[in-house]
Amino acid sequence: MGKVFINGFSYLLGDATAEDFAPFAQPRQLRRMEAIAKNALLCSFRAFEQAGIDPANPKETGLSVAVGAGSLESTCKFMDTIIADGDELSSPTAFAGSVHNSTAHTLSVFLHLSGPSVTTGQFDFSFAGALLTAQQFMERGLCPDVLVAVAEDINPVAAEITPKYPALFAPVVRPGAFTRAAAAFAVSLKPTAQTLFTVTKFEFTRTDNKIAPAQTAYSSAAYNAVETARLLSQGKAFSLRDNFAGAEMILEAEPYVTVK
Repeated sequence: MGKVFINGFSYLLGDATAEDFAPFAQPRQLRRMEAIAKNALLCSFRAFEQAGIDPANPKETGLSVAVGAGSLESTCKFMDTIIADGDELSSPTAFAGSVHNSTAHTLSVFLHLSGPSVTTGQFDFSFAGALLTAQQFMERGLCPDVLVAVAEDINPVAAEITPKYPALFAPVVRPGAFTRAAAAFAVSLKPTAQTLFTVTKFEFTRTDNKIAPAQTAYSSAAYNAVETARLLSQGKAFSLRDNFAGAEMILEAEPYVTVK
């Protein structure tokens, strides 16, 4: 992977509130939005603001979304309506929210994106997959820049029983007190006036190394994305390495310095 420039980023632990959107959107626009999409949208607004990108202007920016297992809250709601009311009377709203691409649709509409869009559901390495997709978009000339947005929703029952049976859930989720989390990154192959960091190394490969123990309580898809954003916020060069379920990700970045 060649160099990628990070022009803006943001992360969120927990759920976004209506007050958080005050600079960006009206509360009435968010009423029917699922939490997973709302969290990704808030982070995307903030990443674009930092990158100097106006969300209201139509743009050819690509969209690479990582959602892990998708919106489990909406999926459970949809299944509950089938149990309670049968197939014919199940909730179309809950069904729409349960589809993996629903978050990408929300971001495209609110941020006026017309570039290519792909959603990755690969559990802990959804973020790594989304970065690879973003890089391919740009290197193939499909778009000048990409918004990489990550959000995850962990089933509350799974969150409760995972610590009791860590071996059973190890291939798909990390043990711990899971919460909803999200992150977003505005990236490009060429630096801009707002460029903050340069990704100097990114590898995503198979590995025989043992699974690394969880260091945080972040949800699975957002784990590495939130950790990356947290390290970026420190303003220093860093190296992030993570092993999970037969794969390994290595991400290294350093502050961007303009050469005069």
